[in-house]
Amino acid sequence: MNVGFRCFCAFAAMLLSIQSAKSRPLDDVVASGTLRIIAYADNRPFSWEGSAGEPRGIDVDLGRAIAQKLGVKAEIVLRMQGEQVDDDLRANVWKGPLTGGGVGDIMMHVPTDKDFVNRNREAVIGNAYFEERVAVAVDSDRLTNVTSFDIFKTQPIAVQLGTVADYFLLTYDDGALINNVHHYVRPPEGAERFLEKETIALMGVRSQIEGLLYEKRAKTTILEPPMPGIARSRWVVGMAVSEQSRDLRDAVGNALNDLRKTGQLQKIFAAYGVSYFPPPKN
Repeated sequence: MNVGFRCFCAFAAMLLSIQSAKSRPLDDVVASGTLRIIAYADNRPFSWEGSAGEPRGIDVDLGRAIAQKLGVKAEIVLRMQGEQVDDDLRANVWKGPLTGGGVGDIMMHVPTDKDFVNRNREAVIGNAYFEERVAVAVDSDRLTNVTSFDIFKTQPIAVQLGTVADYFLLTYDDGALINNVHHYVRPPEGAERFLEKETIALMGVRSQIEGLLYEKRAKTTILEPPMPGIARSRWVVGMAVSEQSRDLRDAVGNALNDLRKTGQLQKIFAAYGVSYFPPPKN
């Protein structure tokens, strides 16, 4: 292969990459008949790859429902999380991955807090659809309520390593709980320890805990006790589109409102055992 032909191939590949990464306004999405939806590959119960390789989860079903409202088919693309959500926006919404593959029309499960939105001007973030919360699952046979975290000075509690809940437990009352904090790396591991009664409680993101325990058909009590000093116990997630796709953002918002009014949005969450908490009204 001569140098000239190699250069031509490289240039053609670059053009193809640019085209595939191009964000689309509403008219282009409708004309193509497909809405390309990016969701995380390892974010149960919102999105993950099923045993047969198929996308599953709340965000997957919600994306399909939105596509149906727009009169198009849903193309679900699952991608791994980057080091920061800012990186994910760049790869999935407005620039495309370094390895190729292009951007999506919308990205699911994006934080909507003001600081994050302000530092990511290349994306339009909104269409909030759920409030995440930190909660505690307790073994109701051994513990009926948690009015204070002081109880975990003598009782074991499981938490995912490196999370906001973990930091809260380790620093509570100047480290008084440290000896009873049991760490796990992957959420299913924490659920298994809890269900095998290695710990009396399991702390973390409520939707994640509920989804895991629902899969196990476990009957537990979910509590949201006072968490004095926690960095953040609630946050809202929404969707992101490119700056060039504001009309698509508006159409998706209308579809989301319809799903909320008809109760379909709540049913999607219920299908995975997750309590639906709407974003608080401003």
